[in-house]
Amino acid sequence: MKRNIIILLAVIFLSTACEEEVVLDLKSIEKKLIVEATLTDELPAVRVLLSYSQDFYDIPEYEPIIQASVELSDEDGEMTILVPDSAGFFNSGNLVPRNGEKYTLHINVDDYSFNVSSLLPEKVKTESVSFVPNPFAGSPDSLNAFVNVQNPKAQESFFRLFLSKIGVPFTREFYMLDNTLSDNGVVTMPVYYKVFAPGDTMVLEIRHLNRETYTYYSGLNENISGSFNSIAPGNPNTNMPDDIYGFFAGYSITRDTVIVGGRFPY
Repeated sequence: MKRNIIILLAVIFLSTACEEEVVLDLKSIEKKLIVEATLTDELPAVRVLLSYSQDFYDIPEYEPIIQASVELSDEDGEMTILVPDSAGFFNSGNLVPRNGEKYTLHINVDDYSFNVSSLLPEKVKTESVSFVPNPFAGSPDSLNAFVNVQNPKAQESFFRLFLSKIGVPFTREFYMLDNTLSDNGVVTMPVYYKVFAPGDTMVLEIRHLNRETYTYYSGLNENISGSFNSIAPGNPNTNMPDDIYGFFAGYSITRDTVIVGGRFPY
């Protein structure tokens, strides 16, 4: 018994003696401006959130910047002053932008003064939605949606699709696609990560993105998913100046509601 106690004390001593506090010598990073801005065809059409990056050893805190000048101009040079709301977002109020036109943000905050532009793409139309049995489920209550979207002719197009079910909490999974391989006027987006059953009410949201927005979201998604080609940490390609983090995303929005029927296709 005494021998066992001695062995136990020796193990405890060795385990505690091997503990050593390690402090990583991480270099301080320069504080950078972060701009999170969107341009859509829903009110408020333009929303801009300004903040600063933080150092690794900073106490985590988030405080949006509201002491700034943020203006928006259209292709005709007409200027709109953006005013911060209670959440810290500078927004364009009742401004109704025109699809197919480019808009430019003029931002002045502290030592930063710059312009950044984004195109508001045309709206697209949902041509049809069909449902097919999930090949791995073998159940009539496990249906995959195939969303067919209008393919604007003679131009490159980029899409981001969200699907949800009425009565089920919304999740942020999405489908992204361009129209590179589509030449028949329709882009088909098969969604395998979500299943539906007859009688479900599906809500679909199609975002028609400009190229810069598609490139930014694609790079961000690669970093999050940790794909082979991703760089961690990595900053996605963006339309912001080199010394500024963030994006000015532009996309139009189309929403439709579909009730899943009892026959194929629907």
